[in-house]
Amino acid sequence: MNTLATAPSRTNESGARISFALFVAAALIGLIHLSGPIPFGAGFEMVAIAKNLASQGTFANPFEVLNTGPTAANPPLYPVLLAIFMRVFRIPALVLLAASVGNIVMNAITASLLPRVSHLFFGNMMPGIVASVLWLASMRLMPAWDTGYTVVGLLTFCLCSASATPEKTGQSIARGVLAGIIAGLLFLLNPSTLMVLVPWVLYLGLRRKLGLKEGAVVLILVSLAAFGWMVRNRRELGAFVVRTNMGITLYASNNDCAEANLVANESQDCYQSHSPNTSVSEAQVLRSIGEVKYDQMRVADAKLWMKTHPERFRALIIQRFRDFWFPPIQDHPIPSCAIWVATAFSIPGLIWMVRRREHVTLFIVVALIFYPLMYYIAASAIRYRYPVLWLSSLPAGYFIQQLLPAKLKIRVNGLASVGPSA
Repeated sequence: MNTLATAPSRTNESGARISFALFVAAALIGLIHLSGPIPFGAGFEMVAIAKNLASQGTFANPFEVLNTGPTAANPPLYPVLLAIFMRVFRIPALVLLAASVGNIVMNAITASLLPRVSHLFFGNMMPGIVASVLWLASMRLMPAWDTGYTVVGLLTFCLCSASATPEKTGQSIARGVLAGIIAGLLFLLNPSTLMVLVPWVLYLGLRRKLGLKEGAVVLILVSLAAFGWMVRNRRELGAFVVRTNMGITLYASNNDCAEANLVANESQDCYQSHSPNTSVSEAQVLRSIGEVKYDQMRVADAKLWMKTHPERFRALIIQRFRDFWFPPIQDHPIPSCAIWVATAFSIPGLIWMVRRREHVTLFIVVALIFYPLMYYIAASAIRYRYPVLWLSSLPAGYFIQQLLPAKLKIRVNGLASVGPSA
């Protein structure tokens, strides 16, 4: 028997077993989370839109206090999924259970995919195994938001697009189309993912891991998804826009009573008095002038406050920068501590990656620089961290594996050995 020929097969089998074990562990932890409070229902904009879709068939009325009509305050895909749950299960408790189980499955898939993405990045699954353990500690049930699906989509896109150049041209184009479809769905799920998708596609192009034709297919399909959504918004709202929540977010986050953290804002009723989701007067203004004009007006108001309160605005940015990378522990103790570990160990991990000339370091650094920028000027919340938490956890795992005993690495059936990376 050829030992060299069987080694990759054994490695794949070991990797599959580890991925399955991580999936099961995440699913069990998720089931335990079901016993605690689950954010869902009244007050959550995507849930409100889903209810309107299920009952009226229109993408409208995202706010709790008043019906304001057609909206683009939130991207469409996740409310559509929730609306399907509502039409199928009908009973609110069953809808919550379906949305929560979906979230649990997505968290479990993330745990199982991280070792595979790690092998893609480093030719080594061990950093991904460590990152997955960090994910098990940090993951939360958030069925009111798209977060779980967004993370799985990003990991799947990285794996799929990096495989878009097989020997046969037809297969290459087909995989490029698949990657493009995933990217388009990601845009409709969370447009902010472009801050990760675009650097990844450019990185693959520079590394010649994604051909020009395949890269063009990906970008065309993402553009088509964006164009279709913007055409809908032009028809319903009168403007060719992607989202109309920037003014709402900035105005509720930057004012005389604003605090850095969303929880603190809400505890002082500052958010409630500035957001159309909770303020009747704000919702009435929005309904009277339209969502697009309201968004533009509140962006202008927030910019004026920033200019006239530079010291306070600077202090808020600094606190929000800290909260993004090191979220307040008192709000969500266990997830926050896990995120602290991921962030803290990612710094020496990235340094180690630079020293070892890991090419993927460039992509990770660029994504981690640009993705959070929008969240430094908005009231911070721990859920904003999750779409790029894996990009911190993998470098953290890369560093932590250096601290592990050599015997432990050997026991993982060769998974710690370095092979071709992205």
